[in-house]
Amino acid sequence: MDNELYQKFENYLKEIDVKQIESTWEYQSKIFKDFWKEKILNLSYPPLTDAEIDQVVLILDKNAKGSTKNTIAVARVMIPQGVWRRLFKEIQTNKKLQILLYNILIESDETKLTKLIDELYNINQGKKNSLTGKSGNAINAMLFAFSPKRYTDIISLNDRKRVIEYFNIECNVNFENDSQGKKIVQSNQAIISGFKKYKIDARPFILSDFLYNKIKDEWKPSEQTNQSAEDTSDGQGSQEDYSESKSSFYMEKELENFLITNWDRTELAKELELIEEEGEIVSQQYQTDIGKIDILVKDKKTGQYVVIELKKNQTSDDTVGQLTRYMGWLEEHKTNGKSTKGIIIASAYDKKLYYALKKVKDVEVYTYQVDFKLKEFKK
Repeated sequence: MDNELYQKFENYLKEIDVKQIESTWEYQSKIFKDFWKEKILNLSYPPLTDAEIDQVVLILDKNAKGSTKNTIAVARVMIPQGVWRRLFKEIQTNKKLQILLYNILIESDETKLTKLIDELYNINQGKKNSLTGKSGNAINAMLFAFSPKRYTDIISLNDRKRVIEYFNIECNVNFENDSQGKKIVQSNQAIISGFKKYKIDARPFILSDFLYNKIKDEWKPSEQTNQSAEDTSDGQGSQEDYSESKSSFYMEKELENFLITNWDRTELAKELELIEEEGEIVSQQYQTDIGKIDILVKDKKTGQYVVIELKKNQTSDDTVGQLTRYMGWLEEHKTNGKSTKGIIIASAYDKKLYYALKKVKDVEVYTYQVDFKLKEFKK
């Protein structure tokens, strides 16, 4: 593997502008540091506005509001925009949390850093701000944004474990039993130094980009979707003509990300809330042993699970069947028989969907529309 991996990396270097990437991250890091010094740590600074926070989140999260395919951000952190906003407002007002987190960002000694991160996880336990999730996404994203030359932007501890195991990197971390501080600190250092045995010595963000954009299928193969017999084709094709166009299909793929990122601003958020497990939002693409639920949420008043499925380029029968299967799975595996609810989001509500739901209780349908306008700019 040594020579082959080295050659792939050398070829990758010919495809990118290393100096431009380094310059970009120096600039992004300066913005993030200035945000901390001038706005978070400044006692006389007024309460942060959403717009100020959103500009910083654009550096941290590729799913952030306003992000485009050309936006350069740390990673897909999987934290909704509203949660990011609440988190930074809490950091600004909670002095203990603020100082501890800043000490983490500036600490260079690994032993001290480990203890500080463990302390952070301890004092933040039980708070629904996504700062101290099991995968370490939020804190690792901030560490990288503050010091991109010292930290890898492989922010997920799950992905770090995959990389370390696949490339046989020496790492004295037990990802099951060690503290979060030890896992975060030592896995970072192991990955940065571990590729030197392959003669690959590069900035962490160059190495990370190579791993994700060039050879991701090697160390993180795509998950195979579990399908029941009902999902398999009989070779005859569908008997229902799709009412949605291909443009609707692509729109709905993006709609899922939009809903999660902007959850607090949607109609659904008035009664439903995203689900957090072990400090992380897990609502999007919720994993079950019969497939992934597009979005899983809970009723704020009753605690009832609600399955949200987007009607992406499939028949009404398939959509309803998929939705009810997930509802049934939840009632057997998560709710001890307590009933669940379902929501279908589609670009249009047709007769076939109407009749498919006529005998199915506890399912609602929402349609969406895109309001896109161009206005001439007049001088």
